[in-house]
Amino acid sequence: MFKKITTAFRKLIFCYTITADLSSFIRLLINTKRYRYAKKPVVHPAMPVGYHLLLNGKRKTIFLRTYAGDIAIFYEIFWQKAYRLPWPDKTLSGPVLDLGANTGMACLFFAAYYSVRGLYAIEADQYNMDLLLCNLSGEISDRRVMPLHAAAFAEDTTMYMRMQEKAYNTTVTSEVTDMPVRALSMDTLCSMFELDKIDLLKIDIEGSEEALFSKNTEWLEKINMLVVEIHAEGYRSVCETLLRTKGFEIYQPGEKDCHSTLLWAIKQG
Repeated sequence: MFKKITTAFRKLIFCYTITADLSSFIRLLINTKRYRYAKKPVVHPAMPVGYHLLLNGKRKTIFLRTYAGDIAIFYEIFWQKAYRLPWPDKTLSGPVLDLGANTGMACLFFAAYYSVRGLYAIEADQYNMDLLLCNLSGEISDRRVMPLHAAAFAEDTTMYMRMQEKAYNTTVTSEVTDMPVRALSMDTLCSMFELDKIDLLKIDIEGSEEALFSKNTEWLEKINMLVVEIHAEGYRSVCETLLRTKGFEIYQPGEKDCHSTLLWAIKQG
């Protein structure tokens, strides 16, 4: 009980300090409760709600869909800081390639708290991409973020989107649906954006990471740091073995690490 009270208090303080005005603070609290206690599943798309934030001292307006899972991702990235580098002596200078950028929260975190030269946001779900374009409109105008509606895959082909209850769980499949999406290999993505080196590669593509690493992995030579959201049980060890053969050192999280599904790796030397 004490732990729950402490966590609730910390979350309250977080909401107060990250919002730029009272109305945004109240909206965030109310919609957090609405999302948490929602009884009926709501399949996106859904109407987004605007919030005015203070990110690293700068005012920023973002939009989150209350019942699509956007609020959960927001807390994961800005409160729990899931994508803060686990190496205290390392920082980001860029470029950063975000595969599975969702609504742009990770890119916004990197842009706000690191001096990144070039953020590339790849998102397959058109509804998520539409919201990403709103959330990162200023950064896109300033050429700090380059967005692309596409799916990351082992090869260039056409894939299809399968909608899920939560927007962040939308998957890519070869089974034909009414939502085709262009799928691009890492070689093609690097060529399109003229990327010879990538400081950080972030991968959260709802299980497609297995296909991405299944063949043609020479592109790993370009990567300095890498973080992968592992979705399939048992795949972590397979991925770790592959990365070690490519010269990466695997970060070993502590027992209390709350982001156990994330695999961090850094190029040795």
